[in-house]
Amino acid sequence: MAVQEHTGWERKNSMNKIAILDAATQSVQYQDDDGTEYGRGLAVKLLKQYMADNVFVITPGLLTGTPVPCATRATIVGKSKEEREICVSNISGDFPQKLASMHLSGIVIKGSCKDKNTIIHIEEQKISFLDFPELQGKSCKEMVSYIREKWGRECAIIGRGPASDHYYPISSLFVTYPYGKPEYSCPRSSTGAGLAKIGIRAIVLERNQYFRGACENREGLQSSGKRLAKYILDDPICGGALPGLGSITLLHLLKNEKNLEELLQEKRKEEKAEIEKSGERINYCCAPMCVIGCLNRHSKGNGNIYSSPEESEIKAAIEQCFAQDMEKEQLESCTTYLSQKGMESGLNMIELVVAMRLYFDAEKEKPSLEQILQLVREVEAATVLGRVLAGGTRRVCEVFSDETQIQGRVTKKAVTKERDYQLKIDLELLYQEIFLFENLGICIFSSFALLNKEEPLRLLAELYKDKTGREITVEEMLQYSAQCLKQEEELWKELNIGNNIKAIPEFVKVLYNYFENTKN
Repeated sequence: MAVQEHTGWERKNSMNKIAILDAATQSVQYQDDDGTEYGRGLAVKLLKQYMADNVFVITPGLLTGTPVPCATRATIVGKSKEEREICVSNISGDFPQKLASMHLSGIVIKGSCKDKNTIIHIEEQKISFLDFPELQGKSCKEMVSYIREKWGRECAIIGRGPASDHYYPISSLFVTYPYGKPEYSCPRSSTGAGLAKIGIRAIVLERNQYFRGACENREGLQSSGKRLAKYILDDPICGGALPGLGSITLLHLLKNEKNLEELLQEKRKEEKAEIEKSGERINYCCAPMCVIGCLNRHSKGNGNIYSSPEESEIKAAIEQCFAQDMEKEQLESCTTYLSQKGMESGLNMIELVVAMRLYFDAEKEKPSLEQILQLVREVEAATVLGRVLAGGTRRVCEVFSDETQIQGRVTKKAVTKERDYQLKIDLELLYQEIFLFENLGICIFSSFALLNKEEPLRLLAELYKDKTGREITVEEMLQYSAQCLKQEEELWKELNIGNNIKAIPEFVKVLYNYFENTKN
């Protein structure tokens, strides 16, 4: 075990630090951060600086860790030294705000540990590398319970589940919510394989407080934040928590002929279903200061409630892939089982569902509930077939390359379909505004209320000034976003990744439909 002492994080308005953690030597160094680069832009800059080795970077948004509504996000980027692929993910939960509240604007983890169940433990005055071999083979849920029993239920955790031990491309991270139900999420844009190659099982922040990030004008920031909250809550989609239904269902809603208000009224009726609390604290928001509230908000139609957007997404994917093969009760059983297994193992279950559909089509088999459950067991056991399926749709199509009926059905990034839409917003401006949100730490679910709207965007510039003390215009913030986009495109080109496709969040497919079908 190595312990690195540090001081100075809590000085008001002090310069933030970037912590550089070397997993091989279990040492820690710090860089001063002047705040001129931030959020996703800073994350990719740090990745480029250290990508000669395995590297995993976490950067909270500029406004994360302050009392700004929906400023709850952080960017994660990662790359292993022997591969070209780079993972870019945007996460919420309790970790980003607590990290920013420690006056850390970034964490870089590089190298590789000898032990593969190392926990990085971060508290007020030290960072420790601790080996926990007893975590091997435990589910994500078991790990969260174990860690919170040891360090308290308010500690925040980013970790990887057992699926990542096999370096599966569809393995995901788990990220805790504040203590309650649900306990954590497994963002499908993340990958646990990168953290596995470094040998880190989890990163734990032992801190109880939020909103302690450095701020030049806290009173002004709180005042501007209240105005921002009003814009978000006054929007029918955000105010109705419709992003909690997941992108697949939300796409259907936006394409529906009924007007939005009728749809909202239907959802409000469904939300009358009661949640059985069983004495547990129920999470309605992914993090404090989220004003949309996507957790435990929408009915499944059978008296139960979707705990998170991921659960709704899995249900929609299963219905798309297997509705013609199973009865309603079987689909519900399949959804429950796969949701549970995805959360236990740390798997992108939506990609696995589509990969299983391709497998059945390639084998010319009619799927059944038992066959689907057996394929999940194959993945858990890391059999040859399980590894093929855990490679996602791309790997299934490679293995069954002679089966022409499945070729062309590889899951593609939403951004590849940008030209299929007639949008009422310039594409480059749309992407710059998305990057602006990720740089500031603003949840993309608030896009419906804020994107392409002059007054809310000006308000974000005011919040930037309140946070940093520096004047900035909306145009200057968008220029920085454009620089970040260019930085990534140049890096993708250098590494010859994915035909230089922009790493735009998959939620953009919802925004394509929104800006095509609504008056903005």
